[in-house]
Amino acid sequence: MQPSGSLRLSQIRVLSTPVREYTELWSLRLNGIKARPLVDAETWLQANSGIAETASPALDRDLLARSQARPDPLPLLCLRCRVSQPLEAWLQATHRQFQQTCGIELLAMATYALDDEGQQTIPNGTETPTVFSYAEIASRPKGLISPFTAEVIRTYDPSLCGLPHWARLKIQSHNGLKAYFKENGLLLISDWALLRNSSPKRVRQACEDHLRSASTVASLLAHHRRYGPLYDAAKLSHKAKTGKASGWQPDGAFLKQLAPEQEPERTLDELKALAKAIRQLLTGPALQSLEVLAAQGIQPANPASLDSVTTDEPDPAELKGLINSALDRAMDQLMPAVVAGPVKNSELLRCLWVGWADGLSNRSLAERCGTTCGTVSKKMRPTEHANAIATAAALELKRQVAFASCGSSVEAAERLVTALRNHLLDPEREGDIAPLRRWVQIYLSQP
Repeated sequence: MQPSGSLRLSQIRVLSTPVREYTELWSLRLNGIKARPLVDAETWLQANSGIAETASPALDRDLLARSQARPDPLPLLCLRCRVSQPLEAWLQATHRQFQQTCGIELLAMATYALDDEGQQTIPNGTETPTVFSYAEIASRPKGLISPFTAEVIRTYDPSLCGLPHWARLKIQSHNGLKAYFKENGLLLISDWALLRNSSPKRVRQACEDHLRSASTVASLLAHHRRYGPLYDAAKLSHKAKTGKASGWQPDGAFLKQLAPEQEPERTLDELKALAKAIRQLLTGPALQSLEVLAAQGIQPANPASLDSVTTDEPDPAELKGLINSALDRAMDQLMPAVVAGPVKNSELLRCLWVGWADGLSNRSLAERCGTTCGTVSKKMRPTEHANAIATAAALELKRQVAFASCGSSVEAAERLVTALRNHLLDPEREGDIAPLRRWVQIYLSQP
């Protein structure tokens, strides 16, 4: 059955040039981010009775219905092109907005979202790949799949919003990209959501470490305790009225209910100051626990909990030992050359790595070492190095019986690498030091 309000391709006027949004795929190439025309997508549109003058929600729904009805990769390929457009635009806009203050790099950001090569088959762990169809991507395990355009499409619900908006929502919530942003001192979350997702312990620490205000810590903590339930109720009301989950702002009534003993303007200023203090805490030198990351919506996998164990259920301590040994060997092999770098940059690199090992943010590193955030981001790239280490360790671990199933499919292998990378960059418990930071500390302390 055709979705309500959709537009059949046979009903659309034939034109000589297909809509570019459905026939050009934005992706990360060797020479940068480029839009590549896909002849197969253009030919398919022309052969199916026509195209629209502009992209539209109706055409999106029609292509989605066709993708779901038959294992044909071409209508899905058109949708992948369509999704790549808002992804590329969002990445460009976000990079322009924050590159100067945070030193984020566009190409690094693009690796998380523009990884679609336009193939009509998708790897399945065997020598013969599977047709890149909607049914195939929908059958994959829950979680991010590659390419990211497929993840956007398979999770899309047309009843919620348009496809371009859904693509932007998905990239904004990409855990890997959020971790990259956080590493560079950037939290793309509203002040109001940040306050809701922060624990009382974190709020107290932020107040004590970063807030310079006449308000007492006890008063701000009291505001925060009342804030959560009021925020949840206000958000529900906002969504019921507007149909949107985003865009809520505290009004006078909310602020008066939160702190009836003072003027709403003062309460608003206190909430903004508190949110700023939390951001400084989360993106500064303090090392973060998995609990805090989860509160922000970042949920790095724990290597010890991967679904890669055999039915014999090996001892968790044994698994942890295998993981740590493989990672240690990979770090010992790869990191010395990274930390040393070229002779002409050795002094700057040592300053940067020492500060990074101590938990400094990119902005703090730039100030300490007398350089710019952009240079710090370019010279350091800890996420990239962690990924290389994780890949090398994963190759070793897959030879172990306990991790043999991680070689059974591309998705399982990717999950293992992702979990190992996150494990390297994030401490398991609050107050711990992440394994990669610890390695750098030990290495640089040696004579």
